[in-house]
Amino acid sequence: MKTIILISILLTSALFAQSNLPDNLTGAHSTFDFKRGGVNISTNPVPYNSTTPENPGIKGEDHPDSSGSITRYTYQEPVSIGTYCSEAGNGLKSLVGWYLNNERASAYGNTNSSPLWELQETPQSPLYYNFVGISTTGNNAADGFFHNLYFLNGTNGTPIWTLDLTTLPYSSSAGPLGITSSGNFVVATANGSGSSDSSTIFGFNNSSNVPVWTLRIGQTGTVGSQFQGLKISGNDSLVIVNTYITVYVIKTYTGQLIYSGTVNPLNNNGTQSQQAISGNGNIIATINYSGYVRVLQWNGTTYNLLWQHQEPPGSFYNWMSSVDVSNDGSMVACGTLNFITNTHYDGKVKLFSVSGGSTPLWTYTGDSDEVSAVAFSKNGRFVCASSWGSYYTGAAKNLEVWKTNHITNQPWYAVNSPGSFFCCSISDDGQTVIGSGKAVHARSFGSGGIFYNLSIDTTENLVGINSNHNNIPKEYSLLQNYPNPFNPSTNIGFRISYFGFVKLTIYDILGKEIAVVVNKNMQPGSYEVTWDASNYPSGVYFYRLEATGFTDTKRMILIK
Repeated sequence: MKTIILISILLTSALFAQSNLPDNLTGAHSTFDFKRGGVNISTNPVPYNSTTPENPGIKGEDHPDSSGSITRYTYQEPVSIGTYCSEAGNGLKSLVGWYLNNERASAYGNTNSSPLWELQETPQSPLYYNFVGISTTGNNAADGFFHNLYFLNGTNGTPIWTLDLTTLPYSSSAGPLGITSSGNFVVATANGSGSSDSSTIFGFNNSSNVPVWTLRIGQTGTVGSQFQGLKISGNDSLVIVNTYITVYVIKTYTGQLIYSGTVNPLNNNGTQSQQAISGNGNIIATINYSGYVRVLQWNGTTYNLLWQHQEPPGSFYNWMSSVDVSNDGSMVACGTLNFITNTHYDGKVKLFSVSGGSTPLWTYTGDSDEVSAVAFSKNGRFVCASSWGSYYTGAAKNLEVWKTNHITNQPWYAVNSPGSFFCCSISDDGQTVIGSGKAVHARSFGSGGIFYNLSIDTTENLVGINSNHNNIPKEYSLLQNYPNPFNPSTNIGFRISYFGFVKLTIYDILGKEIAVVVNKNMQPGSYEVTWDASNYPSGVYFYRLEATGFTDTKRMILIK
């Protein structure tokens, strides 16, 4: 108890102490941040000298929560706070890093909140995160906390090897890390503590604590050189790493740097969030505290900007606070932190089609505060988001799941916890979603953490009727397929206003009919159908919708 009280006193003094940063971070402030467990570079919003009104977002159709989805269990931790969490690709095991008090990494199954195993760590200053990662099968895991890096047997939590980072040159405390889906390799970071040290990225085989490769990124005399995020691509070939100001793309197994760029070319409002990369690394997305998401594509030599989108500023710059790219590279999801005033907040989730450009497919408003993380299932059918929730009313949903092929901004399933979620993770098939965080709101003093495990109903009919007849479409419409280009399947959405006969036909580039996807009477509603082109060659195709008094045709591209 005395330890907890002493930490609370230290945190109180740290929270309200501000100091100026070097000139390259003009306008930012450095304070302790309960959410991130360390130095927070941009705690205060940056004023924006314009009165441009905020975009209210795109209103989608209401969709009821999935009746088959449930919250399997919740766990409230009495003294620690959940930092990072990671869900195994097979959805059978979760890993959570706890910090502040009783620091440890805990593995959980889907039955109840009793840990399968725990790795207990030596108590340290509360200024250090606890970073975790787990392989697809859950058989291997990694943990980084303070000076230590662990590679673990995921079955029982026994360390296969341990590394004291202070024994390596130019390193001090553990930073973000990632483990390949196969579990055979770990990419980890270490943040230098002084002007003579260097922030470093390492690659390790699962059999040895001797780095296979080491990449130093320069002196760390400023906070802006500390690592903020790391993510390995879905096929394990590339890893994206970022500091507050710079983003790097590196070959996972060799450490070869293939790209470095600025998180925010506009100014030095960088980010403390993880950046995003597609499964094969062809698409990356970066975000920053000027409110931009920037989507870039690999051209064989470097990454070129495809498009960018800004969350419109008001009196202050609004932040893009989280981002992910779907495994197939067709979609981008972003979370925001909106400054209504300097003491009142909101948060949004936005879903984009990469080929569709900078206009969101939909925008979900009302998360009430920072959207701390977004994550796609590997199959691309689901996206989840975690947020801090409402500081004032506690009424906002703060762990949410959407179906990406539904043309609506309403969550498929969501929960409202009494605290704040700092991280979320999702299984490859979308059936398991987890979230970890703080037991009370992130902007409130108080100890304790939360961990939620959700079971998501992934039932998907090829053609699904919106059963909410209060939202019958007012007019017919044929929507652009997604993903586009695609391989081998794509989703086609359309809306029917009246009962009647509907036909959806696929044609090749010569106008020859090659498939009839829908050919029947249908009730009014919103529909999606999946066309599998596995048996067709690459090329341009057309799809045509015919309904009562309505006909429309659109173009799509199959690339194999």
